[in-house]
Amino acid sequence: MVPMTARRSWYIASAALLGIIVFGIILLYQTANFRATVEHLIEEDVREKTESAADVLEPLLERGAKDRIVTWCQAQRKRGIRVTIVDKSGAILVDTDNTNGNHGDRAEIQQAWTREEGVVVRRSATMGSYWLYCARRVGGHVVRLAVPYNEVSRPVQLARNGLAAAAIIGACGVILIFFLTRRLATRVELQAVQLEAARTNEAFRRDFTSNVTHELHTPLTAILGAVEMMDDAESLTAEDRADLRRIIRTQASRLNVLAKDVLSLARIENEQMEHNPRDFSDINIFNLVEKVRNLEEPRAAEKGVKLRVTYAESAIVRGDSDLLEQALVNLIENALRYSGSDRIDMAARKNGDKLELSVTDYGIGIPARHLPHIFERFYRVDKARSRNLGGTGLGLAIVKHIALLHGGTASVESIQGARTTFRLTLPLVHPRS
Repeated sequence: MVPMTARRSWYIASAALLGIIVFGIILLYQTANFRATVEHLIEEDVREKTESAADVLEPLLERGAKDRIVTWCQAQRKRGIRVTIVDKSGAILVDTDNTNGNHGDRAEIQQAWTREEGVVVRRSATMGSYWLYCARRVGGHVVRLAVPYNEVSRPVQLARNGLAAAAIIGACGVILIFFLTRRLATRVELQAVQLEAARTNEAFRRDFTSNVTHELHTPLTAILGAVEMMDDAESLTAEDRADLRRIIRTQASRLNVLAKDVLSLARIENEQMEHNPRDFSDINIFNLVEKVRNLEEPRAAEKGVKLRVTYAESAIVRGDSDLLEQALVNLIENALRYSGSDRIDMAARKNGDKLELSVTDYGIGIPARHLPHIFERFYRVDKARSRNLGGTGLGLAIVKHIALLHGGTASVESIQGARTTFRLTLPLVHPRS
């Protein structure tokens, strides 16, 4: 499970990214409105200056004081405002840039004659750049003020560029935070998984060590006790010494079986963890089942148990023949040791693209509460009976891990007092066409 801190950080980063997108949309809309508003205010400012200029120039025009008009116009030019005065015919009376010709066809001039005032933004024929022209009718003349449009729009451009830069920087920052947070969340999640795996492994190590120690303790105690009793040779009869030797031999054999099972399970699990299994080859199930029958039929006969084998047709699986043989032998030995059945069935059959290997006994069965744990290491249904019969508690765990190593599964079904079926399910190898 992802830690709440990592998940919360991811949610915050996602919300921040969504917020910056919404903010960007609002910012673009507001920038457009802001530009229109500022341009309108600048236009109004030029209108007011034109109106003021008209008020100043009107009495001078009535008196024909051209020198004073030129002086005033030149003063405005120094402030960056171009002033032009034309008569009704469009002829230029005064122009601060000494432009000649007729301006009667200019749109702002025509608007001033018809509506008293005209405002136009266009490219200047003489300057080549865009200008804001504002003209006003004053008696029989038109006074026109012109300012560079780039100059009047520069505050708008600067404001818009600043807002856009802020939005871009903010978006980049939030996106960076988003990806860093996601990376951090992933790393925290991975560390949490690794920590949980480490805790699980540590718990398994403790349990495994405790179980192995316990399993070793009983036979070692019996062996040590028998050895101590044999030291008192004078009081022992030949029959007593034979019994003690039998105890030592039995318990030593039990230790040997336990050591083999522990090493076998460790080797199989190591191959699973390293994903580097031994070399697999194609296995004919007919040959495998016949080999197991030849091994186990005499042992079953010694206990008065009939071993019956059935298989409908030949099948091929890919794996390790020795391990699969060990798995089937473990299942049959388990049935011989614990079930009390007088018949054991071993079967192989195809089920779609899978092969099912099953071992069924018709003995005492397994209580339902034990079935979920039956493949766990050192798990026993009846601990005392299992030890008396020589079981190590690892046989079914080995079966499970052999199945997993081959890409399959191990399962069990049991009806108490009727039958128990252990089943290995393995992937089939399809013949090449």
